[in-house]
Amino acid sequence: MENSKDGGLLALIQRKVEELIAFLNQCKRVLMVLRKPTWEEYVNVAKVTGLGICFLGTLGYMIHVPITYLKGLVKGSG
Repeated sequence: MENSKDGGLLALIQRKVEELIAFLNQCKRVLMVLRKPTWEEYVNVAKVTGLGICFLGTLGYMIHVPITYLKGLVKGSG
């Protein structure tokens, strides 16, 4: 019985090591393809990120204002 537990544990460890090696190989492949972005690419990413931040801020404000107003109405009528 003890032997089968050790065998299962060793198989589990071996599988995890193989998964780690596969992950590291994938990381290596990605790192080999990477390059420094051009100035134009950098500016485009900055614009898109800025627009996303503005959109989320506006959306949050549009949700916050009515909820705050409704809280005031509920509090005032109680």
